[in-house]
Amino acid sequence: MKFRFGNKQNRMALGPYPLISLVLAREKQADRRRLILEGINPAEKRREEKRGGEPLYTFESVAREWGASNIIWSAEHSTALFSELTGSNIALNAIQSGSRASGTCYVIWFSYNAFM
Repeated sequence: MKFRFGNKQNRMALGPYPLISLVLAREKQADRRRLILEGINPAEKRREEKRGGEPLYTFESVAREWGASNIIWSAEHSTALFSELTGSNIALNAIQSGSRASGTCYVIWFSYNAFM
């Protein structure tokens, strides 16, 4: 099934042909079109269901958690640090790891700290 969401073209399989009847394929397509009309990306919803509802971690979410654990910082230092992080790492915020155990965000975080 081809669909557009967020001005981007996507494809999703409905299932293998001999196992999925035409009626079932049409029902699945109708369900996915309903999701699109509600403003939900069906591909993202499917990925989330496969993942089991575990939240995605971005560079920003890991950085904020790290900052919250450093309670010895002054408010001024914390504000300055996070304004620098969000200003210079907009592209890094788009990178998401499936889970925290994968370590993707931590690798990015430590790489960033190495160049500071």
